[in-house]
Amino acid sequence: MSTLLILFLGQCVFAVVVIFVLKKILDKELAGAALEKFESCKTSPDIKEIVVRSASSLGDEFKNRLESVRKRKFVQANLNFQQDSALKGGVVIIVGDLLLDFSLSNRLRHFWS
Repeated sequence: MSTLLILFLGQCVFAVVVIFVLKKILDKELAGAALEKFESCKTSPDIKEIVVRSASSLGDEFKNRLESVRKRKFVQANLNFQQDSALKGGVVIIVGDLLLDFSLSNRLRHFWS
Protein backbone atom coordinates (compact mmCIF):
# COMPACT_ATOMS: atom_id res chain seq x y z
CA MET A 1 0.00 0.00 0.00
CA SER A 2 2.74 2.48 0.92
CA THR A 3 4.57 1.70 -2.35
CA LEU A 4 1.45 2.63 -4.33
CA LEU A 5 1.09 5.85 -2.35
CA ILE A 6 4.73 6.80 -2.99
CA LEU A 7 4.33 5.99 -6.68
CA PHE A 8 1.15 8.08 -6.88
CA LEU A 9 2.78 11.03 -5.10
CA GLY A 10 5.80 10.79 -7.41
CA GLN A 11 3.54 10.95 -10.46
CA CYS A 12 1.70 13.95 -9.02
CA VAL A 13 4.96 15.81 -8.41
CA PHE A 14 6.12 14.96 -11.93
CA ALA A 15 2.84 16.26 -13.40
CA VAL A 16 3.12 19.52 -11.46
CA VAL A 17 6.70 20.03 -12.66
CA VAL A 18 5.70 19.35 -16.28
CA ILE A 19 2.78 21.79 -16.05
CA PHE A 20 5.03 24.45 -14.50
CA VAL A 21 7.66 24.07 -17.24
CA LEU A 22 5.07 24.10 -20.03
CA LYS A 23 3.44 27.22 -18.57
CA LYS A 24 6.81 29.02 -18.50
CA ILE A 25 7.44 28.10 -22.14
CA LEU A 26 3.93 29.15 -23.16
CA ASP A 27 4.24 32.45 -21.25
CA LYS A 28 7.43 33.25 -23.15
CA GLU A 29 5.86 32.37 -26.51
CA LEU A 30 2.74 34.46 -25.86
CA ALA A 31 4.79 37.43 -24.65
CA GLY A 32 7.00 37.21 -27.74
CA ALA A 33 3.98 37.16 -30.04
CA ALA A 34 2.46 40.14 -28.23
CA LEU A 35 5.71 42.07 -28.54
CA GLU A 36 5.90 41.35 -32.30
CA LYS A 37 2.36 42.62 -32.75
CA PHE A 38 3.10 45.70 -30.61
CA GLU A 39 6.18 46.46 -32.74
CA SER A 40 4.03 46.36 -35.87
CA CYS A 41 1.56 48.96 -34.53
CA LYS A 42 1.36 52.22 -36.44
CA THR A 43 3.13 55.21 -34.94
CA SER A 44 0.79 57.56 -33.10
CA PRO A 45 1.75 60.73 -31.23
CA ASP A 46 -1.79 60.89 -29.77
CA ILE A 47 -1.39 57.84 -27.52
CA LYS A 48 -0.83 58.96 -23.92
CA GLU A 49 -0.78 55.60 -22.12
CA ILE A 50 0.10 52.02 -22.92
CA VAL A 51 -1.19 49.46 -20.42
CA VAL A 52 0.66 46.16 -20.15
CA ARG A 53 -1.14 43.52 -18.08
CA SER A 54 0.45 40.20 -17.16
CA ALA A 55 -0.25 37.32 -14.79
CA SER A 56 3.21 37.59 -13.24
CA SER A 57 6.06 40.06 -13.27
CA LEU A 58 7.68 40.59 -16.65
CA GLY A 59 11.39 40.17 -17.29
CA ASP A 60 13.75 43.07 -17.84
CA GLU A 61 14.46 42.07 -21.45
CA PHE A 62 10.74 42.19 -22.30
CA LYS A 63 10.29 45.53 -20.52
CA ASN A 64 13.33 46.99 -22.30
CA ARG A 65 11.98 45.97 -25.72
CA LEU A 66 8.60 47.48 -24.86
CA GLU A 67 10.30 50.69 -23.79
CA SER A 68 12.33 50.78 -27.00
CA VAL A 69 9.20 50.50 -29.15
CA ARG A 70 7.42 53.08 -27.01
CA LYS A 71 10.25 55.57 -27.50
CA ARG A 72 10.20 55.06 -31.27
CA LYS A 73 6.46 55.00 -31.94
CA PHE A 74 4.61 56.46 -28.97
CA VAL A 75 6.85 59.25 -27.68
CA GLN A 76 4.22 60.88 -25.43
CA ALA A 77 2.90 57.63 -23.95
CA ASN A 78 3.63 56.26 -20.50
CA LEU A 79 3.98 52.53 -19.91
CA ASN A 80 1.69 51.30 -17.14
CA PHE A 81 2.45 47.76 -15.93
CA GLN A 82 -0.27 45.86 -14.08
CA GLN A 83 -0.46 42.33 -12.71
CA ASP A 84 -3.69 40.39 -13.17
CA SER A 85 -3.76 36.75 -12.04
CA ALA A 86 -6.98 36.19 -14.00
CA LEU A 87 -4.91 36.16 -17.20
CA LYS A 88 -3.33 32.84 -16.10
CA GLY A 89 -0.28 33.62 -18.27
CA GLY A 90 0.86 35.62 -21.26
CA VAL A 91 0.33 39.33 -21.65
CA VAL A 92 -2.27 41.91 -22.71
CA ILE A 93 -1.13 45.21 -24.24
CA ILE A 94 -3.61 48.07 -24.60
CA VAL A 95 -2.54 50.85 -26.97
CA GLY A 96 -5.26 53.48 -27.25
CA ASP A 97 -8.32 51.57 -28.45
CA LEU A 98 -6.25 48.62 -29.71
CA LEU A 99 -6.28 45.49 -27.53
CA LEU A 100 -3.50 42.96 -28.07
CA ASP A 101 -4.69 39.99 -26.00
CA PHE A 102 -2.04 37.29 -25.85
CA SER A 103 -3.18 35.93 -22.49
CA LEU A 104 -3.47 32.26 -21.64
CA SER A 105 -7.03 32.76 -20.39
CA ASN A 106 -8.02 34.24 -23.78
CA ARG A 107 -6.34 31.38 -25.66
CA LEU A 108 -8.13 28.80 -23.51
CA ARG A 109 -11.47 30.59 -23.95
CA HIS A 110 -11.04 30.46 -27.76
CA PHE A 111 -9.84 26.86 -27.65
CA TRP A 112 -12.98 25.64 -25.87
CA SER A 113 -15.46 27.68 -27.95
